[in-house]
Amino acid sequence: MVFQHKDLVKGYVKVHGGGWYNKDDAAKTMTLYGSSGDYGAPRLSFLNRIPEELRGYRFFYSPIWGLPGNELDLTDVEWI
Repeated sequence: MVFQHKDLVKGYVKVHGGGWYNKDDAAKTMTLYGSSGDYGAPRLSFLNRIPEELRGYRFFYSPIWGLPGNELDLTDVEWI
């Protein structure tokens, strides 16, 4: 069970910001939101490796939950 963002990263060496996300399989979109109290705002420059199963999804970033986001450029992403 997860209560805070730090519960998701046990066993990882470094975390590059927090935040919420919304994955919409029907629309094939992934929206990243804001920051977390544990890790602060995400640095989107670290969004450079994305799982292959998300290829074809459009990624967006919004600083506040519920506001429309700006589409992210995935040109240099490595699909893993």
